[in-house]
Amino acid sequence: MKIMLTCRDLSHQADAFLDGELGLWDRLRIRLHLSMCNGCARFMGQMRTTRSLVRPEAVVAETGEDARIDSILAALHTKNPSDG
Repeated sequence: MKIMLTCRDLSHQADAFLDGELGLWDRLRIRLHLSMCNGCARFMGQMRTTRSLVRPEAVVAETGEDARIDSILAALHTKNPSDG
């Protein structure tokens, strides 16, 4: 299984991600891609906005696992390449 998603992979999983249907590993892969790809980050933002306008109850609240993903991504972004 590859770690990095392509933009196409992300677009195919966007609905499941926003519906909270993906497991931790898949959510981590999507969040990692979104942190590095401005185009997909904008796409996901547009999807969230559209969903909130059409179905306000469809906005998924952050979970404890999402907080863990945030901390993992923050650690990856701040890790110094010389740390090994």
